[in-house]
Amino acid sequence: MDDIIIELTGTSTFAIATFGAVFCLMQSRSSPVNRSFAAFLVAVAVNNGPEAVKRLVDAIPGSIGPVIDLVTWPSSFFLAPLFWMYVFTLTSTSQLPPRRLIRHFVLPGITVAMALLVLVSPPDTRHLLIADEVEMGTAWSLAVVLGLSLLHLTIYPQIAVYLFLIWRRLMEFRLKLRDVYASTEQHELRWIYVICGFGGLFWLAQTVLLIVAIKAADDGVPPAFVNIASLTGLAVVAATVLWGLRQRPPLVPDPDEPNTTESPVGQTASKYEKSALSAEASERLGRKLRAAMEVDHLHRDPNLSLWALARHIGASSNYVSQTLNEEIGQSFFDFVNGYRVAEAKILLITTNQSVLTITYDVGFNARSSFYNAFKRLTGQTPSYFRKNMSRPDGLDDTVARLRDT
Repeated sequence: MDDIIIELTGTSTFAIATFGAVFCLMQSRSSPVNRSFAAFLVAVAVNNGPEAVKRLVDAIPGSIGPVIDLVTWPSSFFLAPLFWMYVFTLTSTSQLPPRRLIRHFVLPGITVAMALLVLVSPPDTRHLLIADEVEMGTAWSLAVVLGLSLLHLTIYPQIAVYLFLIWRRLMEFRLKLRDVYASTEQHELRWIYVICGFGGLFWLAQTVLLIVAIKAADDGVPPAFVNIASLTGLAVVAATVLWGLRQRPPLVPDPDEPNTTESPVGQTASKYEKSALSAEASERLGRKLRAAMEVDHLHRDPNLSLWALARHIGASSNYVSQTLNEEIGQSFFDFVNGYRVAEAKILLITTNQSVLTITYDVGFNARSSFYNAFKRLTGQTPSYFRKNMSRPDGLDDTVARLRDT
């Protein structure tokens, strides 16, 4: 029964990963992201290949199973760096992989070289790898087997390192989102946090398996641990494919929309020095931006982006970003949410609408986001603000004046 569970989970993982890789390679849009995701899924499929063809291999005379395992073994070392490359590309404005990419594949390259070395080694070396009992061999054979065993242990710190790199990358990405979105929740790639959580559990399960295998060398690893690890791996791959195939790079503008051919994310003062935007033009854009909020009430759109705002006022997104940073002195996120909170303050003290209704009316798409923004700008919660503010006489306070309180 345990063998059947392992075989089914391995075959299912292989099928899901293969489908996802083929689907990605058939897509024309966001091709750099799709290619990096497909590369990761190919490594997953190769890693689970032995289980998918186990019955076929067992039916073939001879012991080719261990050889297949040896060929697919290096794929385990490609999984973490390839997923890191996918996350990096997905959260990049240029959809380019990280610089000095080759250093991320040094360890996987060593495992490939070691696997090839074993394949061309004398038969006694390969026999040592599959022997049920410890046997003596030539010095060369023992050295190869020892090197392979030590190399196998490096996958544990490798996974831990890349989980940290992915987490740090996502933290940086959350800050970049504020340059182009007024509401960032739906773009924060929270599903990747979930996948990394599953990955951490998988790493923990594999570590426990290793410890148990060392302490119980005579009895072998309990089947329950193997089954849990296999099922966890299947859950990770299924969730990754499900969400990855639907994911678009959040920091890349839609090429079909006007004024969105470039992304302003990551613009620095040195880059603005080369800008053709004059001080007078920047001042005019600043007035247009304020009018878009105070007159046209664009801040009420929960999906408002920098590109949509730029399209509305008929300006380049780069110029809008430069104006926000230099003329107004705010990020896009703070600029829009300032108007949302200002209108919310008026509604809180002039209406009996619930806080949740006001949250959506002014443009926030989550109550938690509204509370965080409101408290950051006023130092109070919305409920406390309403309770301690009296209804103003004449109700003639403007949004601009409320923003300064």
